[in-house]
Amino acid sequence: MPKIIENLDEEIAKTALELFKKNPYQSVSMRKIASEVGIAVGTLYNYYPNKWELYIEVFEESWRKTYEILKNSCRELDKDYLINYLEIIYQEMKSKKAIVRELFRFIMNDLEIDEEAKKEKFKRVRFPKVLINQIYDLFAAVLEKEFEIDLEDKNLYRLFTMIQADIPLLQQNFAEEEENIQFLYEVVSSYIKKHYNLGC
Repeated sequence: MPKIIENLDEEIAKTALELFKKNPYQSVSMRKIASEVGIAVGTLYNYYPNKWELYIEVFEESWRKTYEILKNSCRELDKDYLINYLEIIYQEMKSKKAIVRELFRFIMNDLEIDEEAKKEKFKRVRFPKVLINQIYDLFAAVLEKEFEIDLEDKNLYRLFTMIQADIPLLQQNFAEEEENIQFLYEVVSSYIKKHYNLGC
């Protein structure tokens, strides 16, 4: 009698994510994932047509979980909203860094696909637009709570984008996590205080 695994799709995603974190993309096979989950490889293919689609789904799901963590944290706190937001997003990006770097390397070195196909694959690795907007909306809500203001600022999305781009650079060039997070906090705080004439 075949083994029944409850929430098999969740188990596949969790196992695949751990394997992708610990191993180069090319060395993680569908057979290896199936073996780790304890299912036949054919069963895995019933859920995902190939490793690429599995990877993308797992990557997006990991960011959906990050959004839920941010949202719940924002609800539960009554102070220090911004520093908490930055700490969470910093750690989440750090935990996903190896996966993204390895996958970008794999795409760049794939000699079997042309430049247009590479561009399409890169687009799929980036945040889904809906998810970016949700994380941005939380960022704006955090700033409104932290500084007790109503935000009407076209440049705020630029600030949000800059933070997303700066975190990997800070992680790569400066080892001190607390100092990096404090630096980001000061950049955001300075911008808001100056733009809204909040003083020091």
